[in-house]
Amino acid sequence: MTEIKYLVDGKEVQYEGLFDMTGLFKTIDEFFRERGYDRLETRNYEEVYETGRQITIELMPYKKPNDYMKMQIRIYAFFKNLKERVVEVDGVKRKMMHGRAELWFDANLMTDFEQRWENRVLLYFLRTITDKFIKRSQTHLAEELTIRDCWDCVDLVKSYLNMHRYSFAPASGLSQYISQ
Repeated sequence: MTEIKYLVDGKEVQYEGLFDMTGLFKTIDEFFRERGYDRLETRNYEEVYETGRQITIELMPYKKPNDYMKMQIRIYAFFKNLKERVVEVDGVKRKMMHGRAELWFDANLMTDFEQRWENRVLLYFLRTITDKFIKRSQTHLAEELTIRDCWDCVDLVKSYLNMHRYSFAPASGLSQYISQ
């Protein structure tokens, strides 16, 4: 059976205001591509209501440093009351989304995810001994890398969303820059 170590559980980032959703996910994809993760999108759907759209996206980028371990970060993004706005930035009109964004981040480390050591009792025993004494430093290093990548992604999302909060909001309000 695959052993799953939960390293980061439910780190939440909330934002309400004007943001560029496609730019946000391009930034996240580029971040994980630079770090060697493979992209896996498990959920992506949209619902339309009178108050606005709701979009749910679940990403699970993963990385296999070897055949025995799998580092996985789960990003669950929920956007509600989204309305499309046209904003003029430096004389160029851009389509942005206005609404509430909630993102949750989890980080896991899976060992023996292909279940190669589960066939016999002796192999299971050898796996336990190997994990405890031989591969302990490798597992510890993979845990630290997974946690660091997750927290770096959280910081990236926070800085991306806050960057857009202050770059489009003048002191007099958004009404002069937003057209519906």
